[in-house]
Amino acid sequence: MKKFLFLCFLLVAKVGLWAQEGSLDYFVEQAKQHAPSLLEVENLQQVGRLQEEIIKAQNNAFQVDATSEILVAPYFNSNGKFVDITTNPSVQAIGYDVGITNGGLYSAQVNITKNIFNKAVVDRLMLQNQLANESLALSGEDLTKNMIKNLTDLYIMTYQSQLQQTFTGQLIEDLQTRLKVVEVLVKRGLLSEADFLLVRSDLETRQLELEQIGINYRNLYAQLDNLAGVPLQVMDSLSEPNIRPENHGDSLLFERQYVNDSLQVMAAQEVFENQYRPQVSLYGNTGLNAVDLNNLQRKLGVSAGLKLTIPLYDGHQKKYNAMQNKLKLDNLDQYRNYNEVQTRNNLESLQQQIAGQREYVSKMDGQLKVQQQLLELFKGKLVQGQVSIIDYLNVIQNYKILVFAKFQARTNLWLLLNQYNYTNW
Repeated sequence: MKKFLFLCFLLVAKVGLWAQEGSLDYFVEQAKQHAPSLLEVENLQQVGRLQEEIIKAQNNAFQVDATSEILVAPYFNSNGKFVDITTNPSVQAIGYDVGITNGGLYSAQVNITKNIFNKAVVDRLMLQNQLANESLALSGEDLTKNMIKNLTDLYIMTYQSQLQQTFTGQLIEDLQTRLKVVEVLVKRGLLSEADFLLVRSDLETRQLELEQIGINYRNLYAQLDNLAGVPLQVMDSLSEPNIRPENHGDSLLFERQYVNDSLQVMAAQEVFENQYRPQVSLYGNTGLNAVDLNNLQRKLGVSAGLKLTIPLYDGHQKKYNAMQNKLKLDNLDQYRNYNEVQTRNNLESLQQQIAGQREYVSKMDGQLKVQQQLLELFKGKLVQGQVSIIDYLNVIQNYKILVFAKFQARTNLWLLLNQYNYTNW
């Protein structure tokens, strides 16, 4: 019993997966999982989070290093020797001043340094890194926005081609039935041989049209798979795109990007001004440090100190940097205001177009009902031989044109809704 229930569960899950594979959501989710640009953004955000640890290590952790140095500064013609290594050369000796070299240097030390009283400096660096990470997140959102827009547009066009293929197939089936009826009427003498040829010719034309629609549909479906980053697969029947006007938040993406850009400019200025803050560092070392080889083993020791650095003058670089950043912020404000006006105008225009397109589709539904009634009426009269074949074929052609026009109208409505969601992101 448990095995039976488990198999039923797997079957239901598989059916659900099959149903999902023919939906817009399926292709969107696949694209999100496979798009290398989105994966790159995620990795760069991980890099940014690791950079926080680097900032802490560089500014808060003890820095430990080991140094070793041997310096020999010999004297020539000193104390009766051609070459003499000493800290007390004779007056006639030739060599570096003993006050500079002490005759040599023999050093092997472990050094420790640590910056102190630098919380404000670290906070500014961390803020700059945080804003850079937020900028990456916004870039990822922008990539997702464009990917969904392009993929949805392609899905809509593929679905339109599917509708055309299905309708044309149904039209061919109906014409095949009508052709048999006409053949019977020709045998009874109610219609001529030419009428039979007209219907067959129209049927063959529809079959050629169906082949061309099928080629276009397969090409669009392949592009859909490519854009979603999945292998070419059996073409499942696509479900109708369920696109509704959406609102992604209190502020649009471009507004959040401009806020982040502005904050990054200000953060960069604060990091630049870190160099004007007093810097205090604590240092110490231990090991061997000598200028003479005599009693070298007794030259082991330790030292420690406190270093204070106070910048005094740099040629007004701080002022010039602030002026540059002020100009950058002014530019950002100009672009933000300009884009805000454009976006609001576009959204209002799209709302009007969507309302008009919905009304147009509704009117076409009414026309199609009349055309369908007319077509059924002609089918009935055709069986009785009371209508000419040319008139009947003209009614079919007019009906097909109106149906394809409705497909296009619905496609245009979905495209407008997709454009609205893209603009309103």
